[in-house]
Amino acid sequence: MTTFTEAFRLSQTGSTRATSYNWGNKILTLNGKTHVVWLDAPATICGRTYDHQSKTWGVIVRIDDGCDNHACPCITADAEGHIRLTFGPHGWYGEWNEARVKWKRSLQPGSLDAWEPVGEGYKSSWSNFGYNATAASIVHTPCGLDAVVCRGGEHPPQTMFHLQREIGGWTSAKALFGQEVEPQYTHNYGHIACATDGTLYAACHFYNVGGSDNQPVTGDRSKMRSYGAAVLKSTDLGATWCDLHGDPVDLPTTYNHRIAIPPFDRNIYINTIALDTLNTLWALTLNPGLEDNAVWLSRWVGQAWQTMQLERYMPESRTPVESMMTIDTHNRLHIVLTTVDTAAVGTDSHWGHPSSEVLYLRSNDGGQTFDATEVSPADPETANWLPSISRSSPHHPVDVPTIMYTHGDVGTGLRPDIRTEVRCVQLVEA
Repeated sequence: MTTFTEAFRLSQTGSTRATSYNWGNKILTLNGKTHVVWLDAPATICGRTYDHQSKTWGVIVRIDDGCDNHACPCITADAEGHIRLTFGPHGWYGEWNEARVKWKRSLQPGSLDAWEPVGEGYKSSWSNFGYNATAASIVHTPCGLDAVVCRGGEHPPQTMFHLQREIGGWTSAKALFGQEVEPQYTHNYGHIACATDGTLYAACHFYNVGGSDNQPVTGDRSKMRSYGAAVLKSTDLGATWCDLHGDPVDLPTTYNHRIAIPPFDRNIYINTIALDTLNTLWALTLNPGLEDNAVWLSRWVGQAWQTMQLERYMPESRTPVESMMTIDTHNRLHIVLTTVDTAAVGTDSHWGHPSSEVLYLRSNDGGQTFDATEVSPADPETANWLPSISRSSPHHPVDVPTIMYTHGDVGTGLRPDIRTEVRCVQLVEA
C-alpha cells in the first residue's frame, strides 16, 4: 500500500473550486522545490512552495485575481526554471479582461514570489490572448515557446490553439475541434501535452446541451452529455495537425472514429492525456454521471488503442465521478479520483456531494494492475474532492507526484461567500 504524508493545509480560505479543472497542471517540482497553485475565494490565484531540503512550506503568495471560481490557474516551466502561468475568465460575458486568457512568467527561476512586470520585460499585449477565451491549459515546448489550448470563439465555442511567438505575443487562434450545433453552451475543454521531441497532442470531449451525433437537444440542461472524446497531434508546433497515424486532418474537425479516444460514442469526459518516457500517449476517460462506474485507461500502441477498465480497483459501492493521471520518470502510473457513495447520493447531484472522497490508484507494471489507497480522511459531512496531481512536461518531469484536493462545500453560483480548505499530500517513497 502506498503511504502519504499527513495532509497539509495550504489554505483555509479556498474557493469552492480551489483545485478544480483537471485539464491544466497545478503542481510542479524543480530543483528540490515543489510549487503549487490554486484558487482562493472567490477568485484569487494563490501559490505556495515546499522546500524538500528543509521540509517546510513557504508563505502563501497571492499572485493575481481572476473573475470568478472558474479562473483555473495552470502552470508549466521553461528550461531555466521560470514558472509560466495561465488563468482566465469564465467565458465571453462580462468585462473582466475582455474575455482573454492572462499569461505570466516568474521573475526568478523556481520562484512564485514575483512576476515579470507587464510593459517592461514583457509588453502588456503579450500577457493577454484569445477571443471569448476560457479554460486554458499550457505546456512549454523544447524549442522555448509556450503552447496553449482553450475554449473560445463565437457560439458554439470551439477548442482553440495558441502558440507563443519568438518575437513576443501569441499567434491568432486556430480552431482544432468544433461541433455542428446551434449556438449554445458547449463544454469541450481542451487538454494539451508535449513530448520530449516537441510533438504536441491536443484533446477534448464533444459536449453540449443534450447532444448526440452532433445534434443538440435544447432547453433541458439535465440532458447535458458528451458524445465522445478525441485527440490530434502536431509535429510542427501547431502549424498543421494530424491523426495519430500521421494523416492530415481538416480543421476544425468534428467527432469521428478516426480521431476518437476509447470508448467510442459514449458519454465520456477526457480527464487526462499524458506521455511516458518513451513518448507513448496515454488517455484517461470517465463517465461523468452515475449511470455506470467505468474509468477507461487507454494507450496508443502505434496503430490502435489498447484500453482497460479500472472499476475493479474501486471500493465497493463507490462510483468515480472525476479523475486525473500522471506518469513518472519510472513509467509508474498515478491516478487520483473523486468517488462518491452511490447509495448516499441517490437522486441528488453527485457534484460536491458530502460523500465525496479522494482515491489514489498506482500501477508499477504499465497499467496491468493497480493498488488503491484512500487519500482523504473520511468525512461524511463535507466533500473531499477536486483532486489535482503533478503533471510532467519536457522541463519538469515527475519523479514523485504531489496531490492537492479541496475540502469543503460546493456552494452556489460563481462567487459564493464560502471558504474551503486546500489540502496537500505527498507520496512517501520506500
